Amino acid sequence: MFGVCTSLGLGAIQLNAGFRRLNKNITFSATNQIITIWGVTACATLSVISGLKLGIRRLSELCFVIGMMLMLIILFYDDTWYLLNLYVQSIGYYLQYVVQVGFHTDAFAQLGNAPDKLEAAEWMNDWTIFYWGWWIAWSPFVGMFIAKISRGRTIREFINATLTAPIFYTFLWLTIFGGAGIRMERNAALANVTCSSPFGGKTATKSFQGFYRLSCRPKNDMWFDLMDQYGDLGDFLSIVSLIGGIILYFVTSSDSGSLVIDCLSANGDPDPPIPQRIFWALTEGATATALLYAGGTDALNALQAVSIVAGLPYTILLCFMCVALWRAVQMEDGDLDANGPQFNVTLFHPISRPSSRGFFKLFLAIFAPWYVIAIAEDRKKGISPLALACRMVLMSVPFYSWIAMMVAELIPVEGISYVGWAVLFLFFGVATAIRTGMRLEDGIHGSMAEDFFVVMFLYPFAAFQMDRHASHHQMKKNTEDVEQGKASDNPRYEGGLDDKSVATTL
Repeated sequence: MFGVCTSLGLGAIQLNAGFRRLNKNITFSATNQIITIWGVTACATLSVISGLKLGIRRLSELCFVIGMMLMLIILFYDDTWYLLNLYVQSIGYYLQYVVQVGFHTDAFAQLGNAPDKLEAAEWMNDWTIFYWGWWIAWSPFVGMFIAKISRGRTIREFINATLTAPIFYTFLWLTIFGGAGIRMERNAALANVTCSSPFGGKTATKSFQGFYRLSCRPKNDMWFDLMDQYGDLGDFLSIVSLIGGIILYFVTSSDSGSLVIDCLSANGDPDPPIPQRIFWALTEGATATALLYAGGTDALNALQAVSIVAGLPYTILLCFMCVALWRAVQMEDGDLDANGPQFNVTLFHPISRPSSRGFFKLFLAIFAPWYVIAIAEDRKKGISPLALACRMVLMSVPFYSWIAMMVAELIPVEGISYVGWAVLFLFFGVATAIRTGMRLEDGIHGSMAEDFFVVMFLYPFAAFQMDRHASHHQMKKNTEDVEQGKASDNPRYEGGLDDKSVATTL
């Protein structure tokens, strides 16, 4: 939801800038941007009502065709040989530096203490982290939508269609328009156009011989500045960009996002009710309006902030989902037995199968995880009272010390919270060791790294899962002891309980 709303809000800001370029009587204001949002929302609502195969599909195809036409016009109109050379060269640079750039975090720049004062301390936050959060916020609905329209495809076909081909297409798009922009910037610099120039400068309304100093221009004007250099086609290209490159793009994004949310809220129904489709389409427009209105003059930062906030928790879930997908592929290929040993309940059992007893145990696991985990190990292995006490002390002391030190930071005791976070890792380490031991004893597939991250990010659920698994083991063992006793008293007795019966008892 927030990924689409962020895009809708940012798109409305750029659309407002584009309309103002075409008609000076249109002001750049939050009111016009909100009107734009609801215009896009109305189109998206009509599209989502018409369904996947009609409205959403045809609009997407039209949007792609217009984008291709725009890209090819610039390729042929501009210096074609330069742009093709740049495409090949850029792919080479990307392959050469992809690992280096992938691990680059601007560590020294973020210190903000460069001797020449030329560091860009906020670059990672304003650009890289924002886009990461934005893309991750998009990922739930994009993934489900692509999976929905890719039914019946192989994994190889899916990867080629969603990763390989789009990557090289994106390279071409960024090379053509980015290369044209760099060429304009260099030509403007050679023409002595500066940020303060009356033509082509930061606040200029007209170019200097078709050039703008793009590095000085507002973000929302850069695209239209670029289109303006193509002479008589400038206004035509700006209009095509507004219709196909921005309006239809956000319409198709909003309608496909609404469809996925509709399907989820309809319990997976591939053809959700029309009133529900309208509700979610309008909700997206209302959310984008609220974000834009609440941000006021700083609306762009508000939209960026909500995108990062929405993407952060899902980053953790994506890591678990990657492991789950890999396991599913292994099971499909026969490398992993789907019916092999596993924990008695799933990690999110208290949510998927709610009960008063389960909620009580989860509540206890939140505030006293050391007790739940230690008792689970005792039920599973039957450790001595001294070993049980040691386990409880090793986990409870660092856990409550962390809470106490976090509170002490507010007194304030400067820096004490960092000691608390360091101490907390002792709790994580002991809990991970216990979980790994239980998993290895029963032959459950996994790794210590997975156990550690489950405990660190989801310790209440991990404690609950270990408790239920140990309880199942204890119940099964007690049942077997009873059956063995009856069998020894009566050799003709052949009764017993299976795993399903024990699970039902639990």
